[in-house]
Parts: sequence; structure tokens; C-alpha cells
Amino acid sequence: MDAAIRRMRAEDIPQVIDIEREAFTPGWVGTPFRRELNSRYCRFLVAYLTEPEPDGAGDGGDGDGDGDADAVAADAADASMWARMVRGVKSALGVGGDTEDDRLAGYVGIWLQGNQAHITEIAVRESLRGCGIGELLLIGTVRVAYEQGMDEVTLEARVSNFIAQRLYDKYGFNEMGIRKNYYADNKEDAVIMTTDHIHANAYREKFYALEERFHQRYGTPVIEL
Repeated sequence: MDAAIRRMRAEDIPQVIDIEREAFTPGWVGTPFRRELNSRYCRFLVAYLTEPEPDGAGDGGDGDGDGDADAVAADAADASMWARMVRGVKSALGVGGDTEDDRLAGYVGIWLQGNQAHITEIAVRESLRGCGIGELLLIGTVRVAYEQGMDEVTLEARVSNFIAQRLYDKYGFNEMGIRKNYYADNKEDAVIMTTDHIHANAYREKFYALEERFHQRYGTPVIEL
């Protein structure tokens, strides 16, 4: 995958606000990003697109034959797809520079409370949904929880957001209850989802296996926490 994640910086805020406005309903109360960036209890990560290598198909390795040629062609097609994605996002933003900061794809907010890492919001640019960006941000969140010595990761999700709930369930989030009328825009309920103890052997093995599967599908991204 030609994408990576890192900690949010102040200069990211305008693009993050654009993604937030695109992802959430008009009734959503905007996040005071600049203030929360300075809080030791808060961590924001951003996902950004990176340019594919010009010869992204590689040299095909040492093998020969149709199988290797097919793999090279597939890699070239993937690189071309990501290049078009990057160009499309940059065009939509009206920018044309080569720095990572003009290609933000999504973000996640994490509050560190007691023994829990609480995902406050997670959003992906609409044109890039379904490309693994949300899963990458979730992997980064669990890594932050490990780094900060948290025991669990928790969040709220709209009861109607089955796509998000499937992703969270995949990463070991269990339904713990309902928050009635949680969302201000339409009074929709939220389902509370929390992992088991993330330092337990069973969870660690599950998480590392899922992370490896993600790498096999999308490649190994750069993750800077």
C-alpha cells in the first residue's frame, strides 16, 4: 500500500477538518484539534498517501515464466491505481506539491483515559474508502495503546454503521452495551465496543495475525507513532 501513518501536526489541521466535515453529519460538533494536540491525554494519527515508485512493478525477481510476468503486471496495475488515487485527491484539494502533507487520507483521535485508549473519532476521505485506510488507522491505534501501556481499546459506533462494526469485531472489539440517543444529529443510539485485555496472549496473537494479513494484502506501511 502506498500509504503510511504518523502523528498529526498543526499544519495538518485544515485538511483534517475537511475530512471531518466530509465524514460526519452537519450536526457534528467539530473537534478543537489545535487545543487537543497539546494534551498529553490525547493522540491523533493521520494517514497519508505516498507516491508509488516510478518502476513500482519491480524487476520481477530472479524467476522467469508467465507466473512472474503476471505478478509484475499486477504490481504495475496496483501502482498505477494508487498513482491515480493520489492525483485525484491532490486535484480535489487544489494542490500540486510533493510533500506528504498535501495527501492526507484519514485520521483517528485517541483519548488515553485510565487504562483505556478511547477512539473518539475515525474518518477516511470519501474517495479513498474501501482501500484499507480505516484498518490501517485502527492498527495504529492498537499500537498506540500498547506503547502507552493501556489495557483496552474502546469506542462508540452508530448502531446502523454495520460496516464499521464488522471491522471492529474483526479486531476483537466486543459489544458491551448501548448509549441511548448518543448522536446529537438524529438521536441515534451508539453501541459501545471494547477489546479484551490487549496484553493477554490470545489478543496479542490475534492482533499480530491480523496485522500480518493486512501486510500481505496491502504491503507493509510506514507507521510512526
